[in-house]
Amino acid sequence: MAIAVPAYVRAVLARLESAGFEAWCVGGCVRDSLLGRRPGDWDITTSALPGETAACFPEVSRVEAGRALGTVGLVTPRGVVEVTTYRVEGAYASHRRPEEVAFTRQVEEDLARRDFTVNAMAYHPERGILDPFGGREDLARGLLRCVGEPEQRFQEDALRILRCMRFASVLGFVVDPETSWAAEKNRGLLKTVSGERTREELTKLLQGARAAETLRAYRTLFFAAVPELQPLAACTQESPYHRFNAWEHSLHTVEAVPDRPVLRWAALLHDGGKPCTKTLDERGQAHFFGHGKAGVQLARGLLDRLRFPGEEARRIVTLVERHGEPLPMGETRVKRLLAALGPEGFEDLLALMRGDVSAQAEELVPGRLALIDQAGALAKEILARGDCLTLAGLAVNGRDLLELGYRPCPALGRALKSLLDQVLDGREENQRQKLLARAAELLEENQG
Repeated sequence: MAIAVPAYVRAVLARLESAGFEAWCVGGCVRDSLLGRRPGDWDITTSALPGETAACFPEVSRVEAGRALGTVGLVTPRGVVEVTTYRVEGAYASHRRPEEVAFTRQVEEDLARRDFTVNAMAYHPERGILDPFGGREDLARGLLRCVGEPEQRFQEDALRILRCMRFASVLGFVVDPETSWAAEKNRGLLKTVSGERTREELTKLLQGARAAETLRAYRTLFFAAVPELQPLAACTQESPYHRFNAWEHSLHTVEAVPDRPVLRWAALLHDGGKPCTKTLDERGQAHFFGHGKAGVQLARGLLDRLRFPGEEARRIVTLVERHGEPLPMGETRVKRLLAALGPEGFEDLLALMRGDVSAQAEELVPGRLALIDQAGALAKEILARGDCLTLAGLAVNGRDLLELGYRPCPALGRALKSLLDQVLDGREENQRQKLLARAAELLEENQG
């Protein structure tokens, strides 16, 4: 099968080979192309040493952060093409990185060090596919299998356990039994993986079409990486409002929301506070008073440990905090949520609420979904009217209040906030003269 290699990648191959070196496209770009998926990037492996690769491209800007491991990044108008020397690896440090690498002139030796057979294929536009470990057959079977001895692969690099789960979710593949067994046996090594790398792999996993299915099948692996959520698995919900335990409910919620990272993480974490707040009443019915607040604390700690960027973490925590907004929502409540979250954040909240409701007791779902849809329609009306939702939309500003006699101090900010609250609540119209009059009253009250 011919693979459509982009012209800029072909040019890199040709330049290396014109200098007497061998070069191949390798790894994920080959796998994705054979699956009919568009590769996210194109990697090249070559017999050229890093210095020789650099010498072949003297006019090209380079990223050489990975040069010690044999990688030279060539900066092209289409992005960075990573060119890595064929290599074999020595012993691994802390189950993550090789302590030393040795370069080789044999591409087969390079492919033998890779994680899974479907990632251990190389392709050349003229020579075709090089597949020494049966990766193409595994692709056809939808099978994820380690290259060589699975236990050795995972002990070398524990991140491969998370990659295994991620590929199962994104590609929809079944994990080979021996590979699965080795991953389970070595799951304790996941504590050696950094927060950043854990976050990256789990975020990609959560965006996969089979995210919930994968987390369900490999929950012991997931809990080894994210022990904060393990109590969900044992948290039953003896309530007329629920049909699943807390863990299964969370998975159904993940499945029901759009595959954007913030939403998938919020869906996974939204009930994280339930196990520690669960109580049973005299009838044996479960209650989870304060689980939203407890969930926020859990989410903040977990997101911090996984080194989430600040703004992304803030959005996730906000959704966890507000996912239990009462229904129905009146105009004042919708306005306040639009003001607090912005239109995009409000849409995310409704999406999470829909996912949450869809995983509740079946008889409740249609009615609650209808109420959420009503809130969404009301928000569209409010936005279409151009109603004031923020301080920037008020008909008066700080300069106007200064002219009334306010001083440039915190009281001025409090007055503007009070005016906005009254507009949002419908107690005052967003008209300049009325707001100035109300601001004057507030000034007099404070002075009095």
